[in-house]
Amino acid sequence: MSNGSINIYQCDECWTTVKGHHRFCHNCGAFQGFDAPRTSIFSNTNIQSSFFFYIIYLFICLLVQFTDWFGSYDRLFWVEIVMAAITLLYVKINWQSIKPLLRFNNFNFTRLTGAISLAIIFSAIVNIIVTKMNLSFFGTEISFYSTYKIYKMPALVMLYSIAVNPAIFEELAFRGIIYNSLSVFLNERLVILVTGIAFAAIHLSFLSLFWLIPFGILLGAMRKTYNTIWYGVILHFTFNLVACLFDLYKEGALW
Repeated sequence: MSNGSINIYQCDECWTTVKGHHRFCHNCGAFQGFDAPRTSIFSNTNIQSSFFFYIIYLFICLLVQFTDWFGSYDRLFWVEIVMAAITLLYVKINWQSIKPLLRFNNFNFTRLTGAISLAIIFSAIVNIIVTKMNLSFFGTEISFYSTYKIYKMPALVMLYSIAVNPAIFEELAFRGIIYNSLSVFLNERLVILVTGIAFAAIHLSFLSLFWLIPFGILLGAMRKTYNTIWYGVILHFTFNLVACLFDLYKEGALW
């Protein structure tokens, strides 16, 4: 069933591309036999490196969430810088596999407009639902803007922290580094699911999982379909931008 590559094969039943360690075809379920080379997840340095990367990411998020030391953005800003630096280090280490994702492949203005429109609609719906849930369960509204009020140009600082920084570096991390590593072992549908769940988990908000997981899956699907992270970056940025605008409007700071 080999197509001449060490790790890539074709299913004898449906001719779907499968990886060498897969014992069953993810498309039709046919048994692939034991003749293909098998690779252990525990001996793959790329997987180990990416797992360590995610653990660092998760640890920093836990530290911020469950300690009082990061209560001000003065300190949180440096956390964002450190996480961005770690992400860029891993991008450099995995440059050959990341480089193709940085091209805006098959650019299409209609598709881009559709992605932006989808992000606006999805973000508006989520923000309305989350606001109602917070009022119903906790009797209060969460304000992002209050964290940034003490700074000069607080709206711009908030937009950088909530919209620009996560859109770029979370997409590089999850739809770039981690996605590529998991693709060595899993078919891409599972990679999209796993990275979507991992993405949702680092936000450490059980109440938000109902939209974070679908959002992460959508971003992964766009990366798979167009083989670039830029549609995801734009969608991610637009989604968070709309959330910021909602918050600014509620605080009376939009105009």
